[in-house]
Amino acid sequence: MKGAFIGRGYVNPHSLIAVRLLSRRKVDVDDPAFWKNAIRSAVSHRQRLFPDRRSVRLIHAEGDGLPGLVVDRYEDVLSVQLTTAGTEVRKDLIADALKEIVGPAGAVLRSEGRARKLEGLDEERRVWFGEVPEAFRFDELGVSFQLRPLEGQKTGHFLDQAVNRANAGSLCKGLEVLDMYSHSGGWALQALRQGASRAVIVDKSEPACDLALANADHNGFGDKVDVIQGEGRAFLMDSVGQSHQYGAVVLDPPAFAKTRKAAGSALRGYQDINTMGLRLIAQGGYLFTSSCSYHVEEGRFAEVIAKAAQTAGRRLRLVWRGEQAADHPVRLEIPETRYLKHYAFQVEMGA
Repeated sequence: MKGAFIGRGYVNPHSLIAVRLLSRRKVDVDDPAFWKNAIRSAVSHRQRLFPDRRSVRLIHAEGDGLPGLVVDRYEDVLSVQLTTAGTEVRKDLIADALKEIVGPAGAVLRSEGRARKLEGLDEERRVWFGEVPEAFRFDELGVSFQLRPLEGQKTGHFLDQAVNRANAGSLCKGLEVLDMYSHSGGWALQALRQGASRAVIVDKSEPACDLALANADHNGFGDKVDVIQGEGRAFLMDSVGQSHQYGAVVLDPPAFAKTRKAAGSALRGYQDINTMGLRLIAQGGYLFTSSCSYHVEEGRFAEVIAKAAQTAGRRLRLVWRGEQAADHPVRLEIPETRYLKHYAFQVEMGA
């Protein structure tokens, strides 16, 4: 009906998404109570999901009804992204609510990236409030990771794959694992924690390689890890020409498609790296493969993995299908909130 009330939100005439809806009710979105109630609801949900974890995503933007706001908790430090003009102008309200409800020692702003530029906002990376150490350690399902809260990508760590990493590790006892696009060594270290014999970690970033090695040493796996700085596709191409095979290969690259137009080239990229990865896996071994590109639909991602297996002369047995962890909630009415696709396959030689 024309003129009917739809909801309350905020408007940015300079953005492709003109209106961000915050509530279907007639609430005052500039009232501190609104932000406190919304943030309290999101935090309480995490406490019920993961009562014993102190490093989780507390607020997942649209997934929690708070578009433009992402908050990760690492022990007593918050890493916060404000990606819309609407959250930027309400940052003081958000800070006050986080201080009251979470009570962290401090918080950093990691307000960067393409989304912020599209909103007409400058990038910002700094200590926001409180005391924030230059570096500290946090636990993720039994593995200790170092975090430098003002360094690294996004909020500093990729919590969305935490459960998938732990599940993958459970299959790797006694196996040598190749962890591609590794960042801080998460997949390899979970596998070693659960009994993998050895791991090779590959990342093109020198700081990421240094971080992965430091994490391996701290967790007591330094003598079981080789860390190699190199571009992923080039490393895979070089490795295919050799005879060495692994018990498990992890392919967890950064998003290949930032826009819908890039989906076609992204699918070709996924097919290439999965074909090469499969050729490096011994009979009966495992492939753990992911896409964090929303614009790559899950059905098409599955199709290119099937094509990769055919090209590599391998047969795949699906062990499980995963997605982002539960602290990254999905809204069915907002398809963009379901972005992570993850598969675990057992690999057999083709007939």
